[in-house]
Amino acid sequence: MSRQIPIGHRLRRHRKDHGLTQMALAEAVGISPSYLNLIEHNRRAIGGSLLVRLAEALELEPGSLSGSEEGRLVSDLGEMTADPVFEEAPLDTKEFSSAVANTPAMVKALMTLYRAYRSSLDEVDILSERLSHDPFLADASHSVLTRITAIRTVAEIFHSYDDLPSEKRAHFNQTLIRESERLAESATEIFNFLERGAAGRRAVNPAEEVDDLLYDHDNYFPELETRAGELQHSVDPEGGVFLTDLILHLEARHDVRVERLSSGNLPARGYRWDPQERVLQLSRALPITSSRFLAARLICRLEAGEEIEALVRSARLTTDMARERAREALVSYAAAALLFPYDAFREAALELRHDIEMLQQRFAASWEQVCHRLTTLRHPGREGVPFHFLRTDIAGNISKRFSASGLQLPRYSGACPRWAVHEAYLTPDRLVTQYVRLPDNTTYLFVARAVRRGGGGYWAPQAVHSVMIGCDTAFAKDIVYADGLPLDNPEAAVPVGVGCRQCPREDCLQRAYDQAEPGLEVGAT
Repeated sequence: MSRQIPIGHRLRRHRKDHGLTQMALAEAVGISPSYLNLIEHNRRAIGGSLLVRLAEALELEPGSLSGSEEGRLVSDLGEMTADPVFEEAPLDTKEFSSAVANTPAMVKALMTLYRAYRSSLDEVDILSERLSHDPFLADASHSVLTRITAIRTVAEIFHSYDDLPSEKRAHFNQTLIRESERLAESATEIFNFLERGAAGRRAVNPAEEVDDLLYDHDNYFPELETRAGELQHSVDPEGGVFLTDLILHLEARHDVRVERLSSGNLPARGYRWDPQERVLQLSRALPITSSRFLAARLICRLEAGEEIEALVRSARLTTDMARERAREALVSYAAAALLFPYDAFREAALELRHDIEMLQQRFAASWEQVCHRLTTLRHPGREGVPFHFLRTDIAGNISKRFSASGLQLPRYSGACPRWAVHEAYLTPDRLVTQYVRLPDNTTYLFVARAVRRGGGGYWAPQAVHSVMIGCDTAFAKDIVYADGLPLDNPEAAVPVGVGCRQCPREDCLQRAYDQAEPGLEVGAT
């Protein structure tokens, strides 16, 4: 499958929709008509400032013109059709690009239907779990079975004994009526219980909707970058933005008191915010990088709320849970923009060749904070390296995902077991670098590290996550982790896929599932 959907047909269609000639559009964006003709025939790739100028001239969002949304649809279609539900009706992945280009509304509707199907499967699993372990349902089920047994016993007595005395018959009739009423009550209680659970059912996964919000904006929010720049000047005009600066700003501007407590007095996450008492409590066990980020988050929550709410209102979010999740993601984005200013961070990343540990030292940040910030450097004309980002727990569940590199990241299933994001758990807190080759022969550089969270005592629980960042090997010269890898020899790369059901590598010893349809490759997009 091609990694990019050609931009030419979209550009030509939108130009004609606006009644523009090639000469008129070329003049508007400052290129020659012959160069525009090459672009429209997919003989020249474009991006950066030229893509922005073309989008502005055609009154479009850059993402609509670049096809990034269409690329995600193609990626999601590939993962969807790898689902076992399509085993009896396999689809040809070669047709995905044309389907998305020609009938995008229909493909979106199909994906919406599939998401609802996946959500229903999740609900069935949850309900099955509840039926097995919920104390109320266990008692109610036992009560129903008891009533049914009593009613059946009485029915068998009536069937076997026609000559029962009137007193006995009246007694059994009363038992039958009483047990029937109790059975109806128990059944009603169960139905009410299940309806209460169904009332909170979500049609789609809120995390997926927030993922779509990030992808729709290319994980770059200029409104929050601008607001964060204003906040930085307010917090610390000299640009250091240390924890002390953040605490003093909260006290002076918002009358917020910041307290440091032992971890035993706080929730497992290590902090508590009380908006009524205006108190932010931080665990002494938290690393300074986490405390600093939490203080920055509170400042952004209090002072960038207008910008965040505007983004939430404009997004395609269908539930309150999704909207709240989006708010939290955008608050974290603004906090990172406050602590790690765009231009300074991008220049440092280029200077240090994206040495994440060196960036940690320079900006007093954690590994995950640096990796996440690197994926947000998408300002048109001042982009950073297009990275992908993936975070999993030790069970392989994906909790964060974003890709600007062209690598397809799984949405509905686990990532390829050969990826470095899993291997990192073998050596916690140590870097794992990996040079990989996908089935379509595209090559990527992966860098992963397993990090621990929590602490505060021997009995305090800890969480372990693996965070992976990576890019196309075309950017290897800008990445310190590429040094020493045999990038000039694709055969030396680790052969990987995206997920087992999509991967055509039949000789993989770590395959967990059979391929959805032999011979159909789904690789990077």
